[in-house]
Amino acid sequence: MHLARWWLQMSMLFAIGAVFAAAAWSASVERTAALDDFSHEHAALASIVAIDFEHRFAASAVAANADGTLTDEAVLELMRGARRLEERGDLTILIARPGQPGFLTTDRRLIPSARLRSALDTESRTTTIPRDEAVAFGLPRRMAVGGLARVATAHGAWGVVVLASAERMRNREQHEAWRLGLTVLVVTALVATFGGLAQRRQRRQLELQRQVAVSALQREREALLAKADKMAALAALSTGIAHELGTPLGVIVGRIEQTLDCIGEDDRVTTPLGIVLEQVSRIQAIVRGCLALARGDAPHLVQSSPRSLAKHAIELVRHRFNDADVALTWDVDADLPAIACEPSLFEQALVNVLLNACQATPARGAVRLHVSSLGKRVLFVVDDDGVGIAEDVAQRATEPFFSTKREEGGSGLGLTIAREIITHHAGTLTLARRDGARGTRAVIAVHA
Repeated sequence: MHLARWWLQMSMLFAIGAVFAAAAWSASVERTAALDDFSHEHAALASIVAIDFEHRFAASAVAANADGTLTDEAVLELMRGARRLEERGDLTILIARPGQPGFLTTDRRLIPSARLRSALDTESRTTTIPRDEAVAFGLPRRMAVGGLARVATAHGAWGVVVLASAERMRNREQHEAWRLGLTVLVVTALVATFGGLAQRRQRRQLELQRQVAVSALQREREALLAKADKMAALAALSTGIAHELGTPLGVIVGRIEQTLDCIGEDDRVTTPLGIVLEQVSRIQAIVRGCLALARGDAPHLVQSSPRSLAKHAIELVRHRFNDADVALTWDVDADLPAIACEPSLFEQALVNVLLNACQATPARGAVRLHVSSLGKRVLFVVDDDGVGIAEDVAQRATEPFFSTKREEGGSGLGLTIAREIITHHAGTLTLARRDGARGTRAVIAVHA
């Protein structure tokens, strides 16, 4: 949030700075070009004055001093046409006479200037006069620009200088500077306005995102609380059922043992009763495991063969598949590592997954159990030929009391118990529609 706001502010400042720099650069280029044009205009004007002076000098009989030099009146007479250029008051025309120091003005002043003399000697066409020196020529205290021209006569080389104040140009530059400042101010106001609107919109979006995140978090918490309530109810139910089953199971075991003592060695009776005792012992082990699971006790882990776990689970559900007319096949890869688990509980989780696949498969369909390894994990993969589980159902299938077979007697606890058992063993249970095939795939993954 802060980074986005900082980036927006820096972009605004960069935009303002770029506009100001571009405008300043453009103004500087225009100022330099305007000064060059101003200088060349007065250089051309000096050339015109020099041509007029040369024509007048050639066509007139001018009065000379005793030493042969022209008098000031004679020079000013030759400059009569050029004097009209000074009527505007923003320029001054100067004459440099051959062999004489200083520059003669049209009002008979003689003004020395080493700067102008150096420019004439180097045959420069233009020169600039600093503001402090411009005052000496009767110009405003502003930088002045001079145009220079040379005239060759019988009396030697003359120099014509047209000096003009750059005051008007400087005034225009000031106006341009004001316009530049106004432009930058307008651009700054526009950038600030749109940037403020963008920041407000950004804050509104961030606030909406925050509200959505808070709402999602609240829904997630409510879902977790609902799930915790269901798990608490399941734990209480499991504890109650386990407690209630303890007494009848004890009675069954006691009666079978009394019966075995009475009937002696008749295998036709002892063998079935022995099987019943084994299943009762299995039920008791599962009950104890469920109680431990409900209390949150750590499982009693035993290194077990994946093949034996799969085989025992298959034997326990075979008759249910036969009754449903569903084929059950299974295979186990060779050389699988043993897994640490509580065998009776793990087998019960696998039984629940197999029975769920049986219920999802129509008659004359098939269910396949394949046990393999992937890296350091052992995978128990159950594929069925049902219609396939929907994504939303897959996400809720392991929730307590959720069932799509409620009309057929489904309790909604089989996959929930299976998931809790697998989670108790630090494993995972996932359900999804099979890729490119009909049915559902359930995968139990545990570390070897």
